[in-house]
Amino acid sequence: MTIAPADLLVHASNILLLVSYSVRDILWLRWFAVAAALVNIPYFLLQGSILWPPVLWAGVFTVINLYQIARIYHERRPVVLSPDEQKLYDLAFRSLRPREFLALALLGEWKDAVSGQKVLSEGEAVSSICVPISGSVQVSKRGKPLGVFEPGQLIGTSMALTGNESLVDASFASDGRYMSWPLGSLRAFMEKRPELRVTLQGLANRDLAGKLERLLLA
Repeated sequence: MTIAPADLLVHASNILLLVSYSVRDILWLRWFAVAAALVNIPYFLLQGSILWPPVLWAGVFTVINLYQIARIYHERRPVVLSPDEQKLYDLAFRSLRPREFLALALLGEWKDAVSGQKVLSEGEAVSSICVPISGSVQVSKRGKPLGVFEPGQLIGTSMALTGNESLVDASFASDGRYMSWPLGSLRAFMEKRPELRVTLQGLANRDLAGKLERLLLA
């Protein structure tokens, strides 16, 4: 059986498609799909009557794949964090991927605190969640000290998750710096990312368990 030279293009294209189905990395899958489409186009052009519909669709699939490839490269760029963001990440959010953390950090607002500044008020609704990166936060109930939140601990999560008013006062015992997330923005963010919501809830639960353990050992 004699194989026409043009037919070799079809075989090469299908081999590339076969390889694309065998790779695990979606980036390589798309690159092989692009190569397969580009190899096939000359075959359609070399026919006695040019097969324009396959040429057109091969071009469409190539453009779509190239667009998705560009998106993947953009998403895989190294994440560069500011010194404050890096410190916050190291203290409290190492269970998140850096790009997930960066998306979360962009929702928040950096604030400087002075000694005595409140971040929770007993009997009032919780409007934000915060995490200090410097300065300790004194927790009290009806004026009686209960404990101290150190940098890296989440403040306001338990009340925010339940929707209850704050049961305690929390105020900075010294000057500090912290990240604050408005509760409404944070909820909207998690609704759009259900997989990240599970991770953040798990992080909040571990943080709460750690606080309870420290109170019991105190």
